[in-house]
Amino acid sequence: MASVGYPSSMRTTWFLVLTLSLSACGGGGGGGAAVPPVAAAARLLAEAIEIGPAVTVADVTVSLAKQPEAAPALLEAHIELPPELSLPNQDRLTAAAPLVTLDGNFVDGRFVVICGDASNQNAVVLPNGELFRLRVTPTLPRKPGSYTITLRNLRAATSDGSNVPLESETVSVSVTIL
Repeated sequence: MASVGYPSSMRTTWFLVLTLSLSACGGGGGGGAAVPPVAAAARLLAEAIEIGPAVTVADVTVSLAKQPEAAPALLEAHIELPPELSLPNQDRLTAAAPLVTLDGNFVDGRFVVICGDASNQNAVVLPNGELFRLRVTPTLPRKPGSYTITLRNLRAATSDGSNVPLESETVSVSVTIL
């Protein structure tokens, strides 16, 4: 094949520029390993609350804000309360959505909540939106101020027991006592 009139060094330079450009842009064809897609993570959240001067209890609502492809059917949260807040003796938890299981009890100074379905292989996934309400009350003597409830060690699983990734293993909730 005849040359188009470019000197050999010019053809080599253009070939190198083209090759480096394709490599930098990710082009140039196969050879590299495929990059796996990033798995979507579930996100739990709870909005800040205020407990007014004449109010003795208030509810912290915990919600599932984002469903990943492998949606959770079961959720566990360890709730840490500051000394200025406590849980009442009764009606500590209320379901905000239909749940097969909603249970909570104190374990090593934290209130551990399990919600969802841990007993059925074909369990229904947790819905997006509000899941449960945690009732809190100011500890006596009442101390006005802003405090933080922390949900730690968050874990989620599918109906077959596979872990569901979470955006965060900790959620903080601001509570203001007026």
